[in-house]
Amino acid sequence: MKLYLTNKETAEEIVTLGENKSHYTFSKTFILGVMGGIFIALSSLGNLIAGFSIGGGMGKFIGSVVFPTGLMLVVLVGGSLFTGDALGSLAVSKGKVEVKTYIRNLLAVWIGNLIGSIFLAVVTYLAGNFSDSNFSQYVINVAVHKVHLNFLTAVASGFLCNILVALAVWFSLASKQLSGKILAIWFPIMLFILSGFQHIVANMYYVSIGKILFTSAYSFSEIAIHFLAVTIGNFLSGGIFLPLIYKKLYLK
Repeated sequence: MKLYLTNKETAEEIVTLGENKSHYTFSKTFILGVMGGIFIALSSLGNLIAGFSIGGGMGKFIGSVVFPTGLMLVVLVGGSLFTGDALGSLAVSKGKVEVKTYIRNLLAVWIGNLIGSIFLAVVTYLAGNFSDSNFSQYVINVAVHKVHLNFLTAVASGFLCNILVALAVWFSLASKQLSGKILAIWFPIMLFILSGFQHIVANMYYVSIGKILFTSAYSFSEIAIHFLAVTIGNFLSGGIFLPLIYKKLYLK
């Protein structure tokens, strides 16, 4: 039995997936986005705990090992992320999905991701995960650093992030086995965390919990500008760069 798809077959699978998702209702797409936000928020919390409790290079490494769990849950259990769904532009370029439908679904997923992230920020706060003042200060520092990134830096870092995240989704579709999908997700996502790139959905959680812990750490306008920059960067790679290259290579 064939255990994986060829590059061309995987590209065609991405087109099919984008076409299938275009038939989802707004509410279904939104709910999938909420679940995606929740899963990534949980993995982001794990990353924060590892970084604080272990510290240094080892803490960063353990955090990068833990974080891929979020995307595994999204892909294998059920959820949607703005970063992965950006690949649906490949289906648009092949005439399988209308541009307005693609944009509507991306908007629904983005909003769902934000709601799921905020929800988990509130729940983890109420659950006492940040009762340690030292840990709280560490989390605030992480969030403040992200929000205060230069706009162009955030765009570029978001671009690099979604090369890895979108390809982790692409890579997972190539495997026909559960173990293969897990490994396909694990290594690209681990690399993105180790590299410190910006992921809009993960940042939704970091910034939300930072705001809860210290409301005057940054303004809502600063949050909006940061989210815009990272979203643009994530979309440029996942929605334009990768689809254009792989359409040229495998779908002509």
